[in-house]
Amino acid sequence: MTSTTAGIKLDALTKERIKEAAGRLDRTPHWFMKKAVMYWLEKVEAGAGVAEMLSETELDDDERLNSVLSRQRLLNAD
Repeated sequence: MTSTTAGIKLDALTKERIKEAAGRLDRTPHWFMKKAVMYWLEKVEAGAGVAEMLSETELDDDERLNSVLSRQRLLNAD
């Protein structure tokens, strides 16, 4: 299986939090991020939706900021 790099933009504080969390587990930040991605990927593949992954307070902001469908609706409304 061939591997490719997929980048994400992180602010400095989040990057430092990941580094610290990985260090507490005696793992690399790369390991930590890869495990996090695999964890959520498996949840979605098992049928979980956004509502199961976020708290109610996070859901409204996330829907507004990250929903591809919601953003397309806003663009088409103009």
